[in-house]
Amino acid sequence: MSFRNEGIPNEPTKLRVALNTLMKGLSGTSLSTIEMIIEQWPNIIDESLYPFCTPVTVKDKCLTITVSDAGLIQEVEWRKENILKAIKPLFPDEVITQIKVSLHSN
Repeated sequence: MSFRNEGIPNEPTKLRVALNTLMKGLSGTSLSTIEMIIEQWPNIIDESLYPFCTPVTVKDKCLTITVSDAGLIQEVEWRKENILKAIKPLFPDEVITQIKVSLHSN
């Protein structure tokens, strides 16, 4: 995993390129995948859940969502299919097939 520009070997890579490389190595998806989900989150998640749920990572085709209250875990679990349907048009090549819900820890 090189963090140097390929064209200019002595120049450091821009932070975004390094983070994208790191994300692909750790989770198998690019930084742009989670960025797109975060950007579109108000259109993906139900309006009543939006203030309490946050998408945090995509790894191995699984989107992890954290919730601010334990009581919301089951509510988001029930809405998994709707969330997956809303995400599908955003990534025609990259399929997110699972959702994991966890409690946000401070």
